[in-house]
Amino acid sequence: MSAAVQPAVTPASIREAIMYMFTRNAGLDDPVLSDETAFMIMGILDDLWLWFDTVYGEQARSYRPPEDVDIDDDPPDPLDDPLDPF
Repeated sequence: MSAAVQPAVTPASIREAIMYMFTRNAGLDDPVLSDETAFMIMGILDDLWLWFDTVYGEQARSYRPPEDVDIDDDPPDPLDDPLDPF
């Protein structure tokens, strides 16, 4: 009998690939993913989107952002941020 074949991609390696993609510095090349990894990540993202849309979709669709500032108004000074510690 032959030994059991281990999968090429494990949940830990998929998690590492996802964390790498979302925490890497901008400007680097995209990582090369196997077909299986890309398929699994797409399934995770589909499930996340479905959950988010089910729970928060109506709230997000009903939100209307505030109107833009009039052209005559001066834009806010970015150095006047009270929450900026520097």
